[in-house]
Amino acid sequence: MKHLKILTIMLIGFACQPKPQTETTAETTEDSPTIGLVKLWASDSSLTTNESIIYHPGMDVLFVSCIGSVPPDSMDNDGFIAQVSPANGEVINLKWVDGISAPKGMGIVGNSLFVTNINEVLEIDIEKAEIIKSYPIEGAGFLNDISVGADSTVYISDTGTNKIHQIKNQELGLFLESADFKGPNGLLVKGNDLFVASYRGSEGNFIKVDMSTKELTVVADSIVGGDGIVSLGEDFIVSTWPGEVYLVAADGTKSLLQDTREAKINAADIWFISDISMLLIPTFFDNRIVAYGIAE
Repeated sequence: MKHLKILTIMLIGFACQPKPQTETTAETTEDSPTIGLVKLWASDSSLTTNESIIYHPGMDVLFVSCIGSVPPDSMDNDGFIAQVSPANGEVINLKWVDGISAPKGMGIVGNSLFVTNINEVLEIDIEKAEIIKSYPIEGAGFLNDISVGADSTVYISDTGTNKIHQIKNQELGLFLESADFKGPNGLLVKGNDLFVASYRGSEGNFIKVDMSTKELTVVADSIVGGDGIVSLGEDFIVSTWPGEVYLVAADGTKSLLQDTREAKINAADIWFISDISMLLIPTFFDNRIVAYGIAE
């Protein structure tokens, strides 16, 4: 019988380098999932075109980036960051910080929230709830996701130019460029590796980058429209913008956990709160975030 790993939530009320060679693993297979998703709650639909989620453990709050009106690369200043309760999805502060054109991926370093905004990265002072710095990226095509390394380096994907940029010690630079990324979207730093979900291309590659050698390895394929990546022990959960959610084992074997494409509900840049086994999915055009527990 399935049991949930989310009982604690119920008790409280229930986010220019040389081109490397590319290695490809053996062809991946799709198996029956070893886990399942159990819906816990859904927010209201005020989170207009929500793209990304990140959890702040000290504040016990979710930051949700909302693009507002589309297209998602329009300089219209109608995007915002919302604050949402992880306990029940209540919107605490809809426009905690607003006046952003199209906020997407986010990362936290100390008291700063870094947010991509089309062709720049914004740094927000969390305590003051105000933008304190902009890092414009010349030639940026479509800045998308963010992941933060153990040394506080901020990595930024540019889906439009096949580049991954970095902000290290407050200095902006290029980490890696490769056509093999095929539109890098989701990012996740894990140990000495950077994992990348490709948004473009029929291969739908989920890629591992050795951060020391810059060598690329395809971990799994056929995850088309890759968007968010989270770690689940040694494995991963990877979402696709059209609406699929996959479990990807460390050996590249993958299984489909959820598919909401027929309902036209997206699965954008996901977040996982490991302490309470809660997976959070931003639904983009559906304007809600949905929380799931993990069942085995």
